[in-house]
Parts: sequence; structure tokens; C-alpha cells
Amino acid sequence: MIFFWAETPDGWGIPGLHGPWAEDELDGYVQSGVYLIRGRAENILIDTGNWTTPDYDNGMGEFLIEKLDQEKNDLKYILITHFHYDHTGNAAVLKKRYGAEIVAHPADKPIIEDPMLVTKAENLKRFGTTPAEVLADFNLAEGESLGLSDPEIVRRHWNRPVEVDVTVDDGDVLEVGGLKLEIMHLPGHCPGQIGVWNKHSGTLYSADIMHFPTPLGPFPIGDAKAHRRSIERCIEIKPQLILEGHGLSAYSADSALRRLLHMRRQQEDIEYWIIHVLARAGRPMTISDLVPEVMPVKSELDYAVSTGIGMRRCYAECCIQTHLIWHIEKGNALRINESGQVKFAATARGKDWASEVHEARRANKWS
Repeated sequence: MIFFWAETPDGWGIPGLHGPWAEDELDGYVQSGVYLIRGRAENILIDTGNWTTPDYDNGMGEFLIEKLDQEKNDLKYILITHFHYDHTGNAAVLKKRYGAEIVAHPADKPIIEDPMLVTKAENLKRFGTTPAEVLADFNLAEGESLGLSDPEIVRRHWNRPVEVDVTVDDGDVLEVGGLKLEIMHLPGHCPGQIGVWNKHSGTLYSADIMHFPTPLGPFPIGDAKAHRRSIERCIEIKPQLILEGHGLSAYSADSALRRLLHMRRQQEDIEYWIIHVLARAGRPMTISDLVPEVMPVKSELDYAVSTGIGMRRCYAECCIQTHLIWHIEKGNALRINESGQVKFAATARGKDWASEVHEARRANKWS
């Protein structure tokens, strides 16, 4: 497979594609962006793409090796922004070949070292919850699970563990060949997502903060409130350049700001439509009832995936669930058990808020 690459102020980058259909997840047409930062005599690689599976010849691994073999500097670090398979797929191979240290956030370290953990109850227990508690909001049938948790699929396509050598958290600094690269903890998309801020060049490596819909995992793996704060933090540092986990990014201060504001607006739209639809319905609704109303237009990650029994728009449902949890915290919505099903309803406060937003939108005064 041929990958596009381009020079950046810091080195080079390979934009990460993300196919729009479920089949793309399995055949390699989901790849993270991969970026090289050069220092003096030392380099760092941010993310590693997806490896070639036995069934398909379209992984990024061979292309990355070809590019990295041309570098004169030693590869000091491989930083993994988060545990998702399209970011970790080549890490073990590259670590072995170049002797680089793997860097990640403590919250995602366990899954990077054991990708099968995503299919086990232990993954949620470390956040103080259980699969039953996490999945109760979705009214799953007995035996169903919620997306990307089929052990056989994970084992066959994405089980590429690698040991993490260095853990970093918000505000930590990685020194690479005279460069001081600041770590930004940017949760929401997943608990341990981190970005890299090169203040010297004004470049923000933002990982998957721009993914939509996001969050795409149920709470507490996905967290709408945390994601909003992560967006605001990226706005606050005023990057000159954003290099994203997927897509072609933004290449000036103005376009970077617009890109971040666009992501914030997308999240605000989801937040608004959830309460608007509940208020308009005048009755409690399940998450699956809300999906076609809140997300009527198909977006990149919004497709049906197997639950082990049937097919559901799991990512869209998770996005809505994390926003509902935030609405409940703010007093805009409440959870109701009706005839054995978990449903949600707008509160009086939520209806007032949605009405105010609606009028602001009609007057084109909603920022």
C-alpha cells in the first residue's frame, strides 16, 4: 500500500486515514497519523499505525521501516498517544528494530501491554466499575457486548502487545536531542490519551481529540466532559500547527483555531440535540431511540458493528451515553427505569436550557 507523507517543521508526517465503514477496521484501512520529530542526533516517533494483517497487504509497518531506515539520528522514543490498535500496531516491531523506548500514559499502559485486556472485566474494574454497570444504560440482550470486544477479533487483528518503558503524565517534559516536548493529558476519547506540544515550533500533536463522533467508548472509558476540557486546553495554547491522529490537520494559527472550534461545535451540537429531542418527545427514551434523532447524518465512525448477537451503532450510542451522563451531572437529564428498560428524560432545567440554545441558534447568535 502507498502512503502519502510530507515534511513538517519538526520532521515528517504520514496523515492517518480512517475508513467510513466497519469493514475498514478489519482490513487495515484504519491508520493513525504517524509523525517524526528530529532533535540533535535523536528522534522521537509519535504513534505507529496499523500493522499488515495476514489477510491483507495494506499495513503501514513496511512503509515506516523504509522511512525510518533513512534517518541518520537514533530513534530514542516511540510515543503512543493512546491504546487504540491503529496507533499501537507497529510499536513492538519498531521497538525491536531500533531499540527505542516506548512512552505512554499510565491509564493506557495496561492495554498497550496486553490488548486482550479490552475484552476482560479487569479493564473496567481498575476504574472502579464493572461491565454490568457500564453497559446497563444500553439495554443489551443477554450475551451482547458493545463493540470491539470480541476476543477472537481482537486476538486475530489487533493483539500486538509491547512493553511500555516510560510513563508520562500532564506537564511532563520529554527531552529529545535538545528539544523539550511537553506532554498534554487529553482524556475524553479514552482515559490515557496524550498529546505532544512543541512550543518551539508551535506544533501540537493532538492525537484523536478531533475524532467525531467522540467519545466512542462508554463512560468511564469515554468521557464527554473530559473531552470538552481537552478541546479547551488545546485552544488555550494557541498552536500554529495541529497534526492530528487522523486527517490532514491544520497548517496555520487561524486554521488551527477554526479546526478546534469546529470540533467544539460538533460536541455542542450533540449536547444540544440530546436534550432537544428528549424535550420534544415529552417522554423517556432509550439511547437507541435517540441515535437516529441525534445523529441523523452518517459520520466517519458511525456504523453498525457486531454486539455478538446483533448489530448496533455502538460508537454513536457511546457518544450519546457519555453526553447523557454529563447532562445528568448538570441536572439537565435524569435516568429512569421503565418496564425493565433504562431510559432518559429531560428535566425542567434541561428543557429551559435547550429552549435558550434553540432561540440563540435561530438568531444565529450561538457561538
